[in-house]
Amino acid sequence: MPARATDALWRRARAGNGVWLAAAIMASGLRLFVRWSKREREVVYRGELAPGEQIMIRHVPPDGDGGSSAAEVA
Repeated sequence: MPARATDALWRRARAGNGVWLAAAIMASGLRLFVRWSKREREVVYRGELAPGEQIMIRHVPPDGDGGSSAAEVA
């Protein structure tokens, strides 16, 4: 839920209406859940390239058991 809509719900909730208060609490909880459930990116390699050096990036699809099949493909 967008932040502006959540802010509008909190403004209405402060007026004293319990229904808007419940809606604001639910919207805020949903926003927190979405923020906390986002998958963080993992850095697998970090290094500095010297002039003239290059790297090749490729994607190897995982095999059936959840592991990488890079050894089989390479």
